[in-house]
Amino acid sequence: MIPAKASIDVGLVVSDLEAMRRFYTEVLSLAVLAERETGWGAMVELGFGEGIVRLLRPPEPPPPGPVGLTASAGIRYLTFEVADFDEAVEACRAQRVPFEVEVLAIRQIRIAMVRDPEGNVVELLGR
Repeated sequence: MIPAKASIDVGLVVSDLEAMRRFYTEVLSLAVLAERETGWGAMVELGFGEGIVRLLRPPEPPPPGPVGLTASAGIRYLTFEVADFDEAVEACRAQRVPFEVEVLAIRQIRIAMVRDPEGNVVELLGR
C-alpha cells in the first residue's frame, strides 16, 4: 500500500450530527469542508491538516456504544497533534468537555484526552 497523501482519514458514525459538528468545529476548531447526503445518511466532512474527519448520521441513528478508553476492543480514540496544545485544552475546559485523562507529560510530549458529545475519546497531543 502506497499513501496518496500524508495523513489518514477517519469516519465516525454518529447519532446527534449537530452536537458532534459543534464539538469538532467550535471546540476543536476543525473546518467544515463539505456537507452532503449519501446513500448511508447525512455526512459532514471536517478538515484537520491533510486529514479528514467524516461525521455520518444514518437515517436510523445507531444506539450508543461503550464509552471510555478501555471499554471495548477496536478503535477507541482519535489523536490530534496540535501546535496550540494549551489553547486546545483550555477550549475544552471552557466548554466543560469531560476529560478522560487530564494533562499528562510523557517525555517530550504532553497529552490530554477528552470525550466528544457521544463519548468517543479524543486525544490532544502537543510536542
